[in-house]
Amino acid sequence: MRLHVRLALWTGGLLTVAAVVLALWITHIAAQYQAEVAQRLNAGIAMYVTQELALIDSNGVNQAALNELAHRVMTVNPSAEVYLLDTRGEIAATLVPSERLQRRRVDLGPIRTFLGGAPTRFIAGDDPTAPRHRAPFSVAPVNSASSHAGYLYVVLGGERFDSAAAAVSGSYALKTGLAVVVFILVLTLGVGTVLFSALTLPLRTLTMTVQTWTASVADRTDADSRSISERDEMAALTRQFDFMSRQIEQQIEEIGARDQQRRELIATISHDLRTPLASLHGYLETILLKDETLSRSARQQYLEVALRHSERVERLIAALFELSKLEAGAIVPAPEPFSIAELVQDIALRFRLRAQQLGIELVTRIDPLAPSVCADIALVERVFENLLDNALRHTPAGGRVEIDTQLRDRFMQVNVSDSGAGVAAGDLPHVFENYFQRRGQAAEAGTGLGLAIVRRIVELHSGRVSMASTPGVRTSVTFSLPLASQTEDSRRSASGSKDPAQRAV
Repeated sequence: MRLHVRLALWTGGLLTVAAVVLALWITHIAAQYQAEVAQRLNAGIAMYVTQELALIDSNGVNQAALNELAHRVMTVNPSAEVYLLDTRGEIAATLVPSERLQRRRVDLGPIRTFLGGAPTRFIAGDDPTAPRHRAPFSVAPVNSASSHAGYLYVVLGGERFDSAAAAVSGSYALKTGLAVVVFILVLTLGVGTVLFSALTLPLRTLTMTVQTWTASVADRTDADSRSISERDEMAALTRQFDFMSRQIEQQIEEIGARDQQRRELIATISHDLRTPLASLHGYLETILLKDETLSRSARQQYLEVALRHSERVERLIAALFELSKLEAGAIVPAPEPFSIAELVQDIALRFRLRAQQLGIELVTRIDPLAPSVCADIALVERVFENLLDNALRHTPAGGRVEIDTQLRDRFMQVNVSDSGAGVAAGDLPHVFENYFQRRGQAAEAGTGLGLAIVRRIVELHSGRVSMASTPGVRTSVTFSLPLASQTEDSRRSASGSKDPAQRAV
């Protein structure tokens, strides 16, 4: 539920509760006011009638006088009920039918307070017809010929008064007032919804902005991303900010890790460049110093060593430039459909002579009718070159290097394997990191950047690369490339094609 709707409903609920409480309070105050007015207007009624009539004579209660007194009281106040009490508060006589009486004794406390002086506040007394009801009353002492005999107790708002009040409670005026209150509440709810909607508009705008940012994040596997569909702005915004904070923390950690790797890479490359450059410098300096004494064969040997070191420096610098451009996003693939079988045969033909010189068998197992892939052919060729170069360098004479392909989940999966020394289990998670070299590998064997370049090129094509190895038995590197048909379907789907067959992946 939207925030402004919830605010409006909560406000309407609070106003309703407040209105009910206020109505009950006003009703209670009105009843108290009415009772107080009745008491003040009729406070002297009991005293008035007892002065003219003798309620107690020598024979006891004067019933005829009591009847006359009740008639006079009801003439003044039709809802009044007359009771003759003795000095203990017991009802000595009354014209109220006995079946209506709920109590036979009246508390004398309020009576004494009333008779103690002119009351400045409302005093409620017991109602004999209703045990839990307190009613306004008038009272006057009743004296016999010789002494105080009791009290004339007149209840001014008895059961009949309550019945009349209950009947009036359903009157047209009250119903009209209730309808007005309901109308005001509905109007307040509607106006409140509009006002709250306008007040929460910036919050909804912020929520949509954050959700748009979250939707643009590549990794949508996080469960919090489902909050985009939530209609509760506060809950959605809370979840999105939580997701954003985790993404930022992750990116900061990645930046820190990459910075550490970059520093380590610079230190390692500086050391690795220093070795061939020092050797190159030493051999060239030796040739210059011993130019006249060197034999032809020695000069040739020194120059060949210097050339190998210069080639190593050249390879390392070229790999560094290539890797830096891949990491910076300066290399943008130009995908095109091509036959993976033909490319593999061309690459194998180029490396077969080197494999023969090393005494290694290079085998390809590729179906000539395999589907075409869609990728940058130059970058894929670079992947094969790095993998085959790496495999040949780590496979001893008499070993075997194989290239095979297979279809897997609408991707072409390429596998390059060798029967070399393999990779230790502890090194497998790090083989595609910058400047990783296998344990025991000589510094001159490679740059340590080949597999890192392979990983970045494959990722540029939305593929995956992995390595599996059994030390001393077999090492295989597997990477995937999208099929040409899949890439074409994705493009058509992105362009909004209305043909379902064209949008299928």
